[in-house]
Amino acid sequence: MKKLITGLVMAMGLSVTVGMVPAMAAPQGVKAPAQELTIDGKKPARFNHATHLKLGVSCGQCHHDAKHQPLTEAAISGLPAGEKLRCATCHNEGFANAKLRKPMAVFHARCQECHKQGVANKKGPTSCKDCHIAGKPKKAIEGC
Repeated sequence: MKKLITGLVMAMGLSVTVGMVPAMAAPQGVKAPAQELTIDGKKPARFNHATHLKLGVSCGQCHHDAKHQPLTEAAISGLPAGEKLRCATCHNEGFANAKLRKPMAVFHARCQECHKQGVANKKGPTSCKDCHIAGKPKKAIEGC
C-alpha cells in the first residue's frame, strides 16, 4: 500500500512539474534595445535601457496598461511591433488626463520623480543637460 501511495505521489509530482515547465520558461522575444535611444521631441533626450535594467528597474515600472498596471515581459513581447510601447501611443491629445497628454510631461513626471527617489541606493540625474542632448542628435529611435 505504501509503495502504491508513494508511486502515485511521485507520478502526480512529475506531471505537475512537467506541466509547469512552459509557464516557468522565460518569455520569448522580449529584449530591451541594446543601444541608447534618442527620444524625439523639441529637445531630444537619451535613454539607456541597459543602465536601468542593471539597477533592477523592471519593464513594468515604465511600460503599463490603460489602468496603470505594470505590463509583464510576456505582455510586452505580445504587443504588435512594439508600437504600444511608445508613450505617445496613449499619451496624446485624446488622453483623459490633460496634464499627461504630451510625452514630455509623462517623462518629466515619471523620470524625474524616480531619479529623485533613487533605485538601489543610487539617484539618477535630474538636471536638463544630463538627459537632453545638445546640438544635433542622432536619429531618434523611440519617437515619443
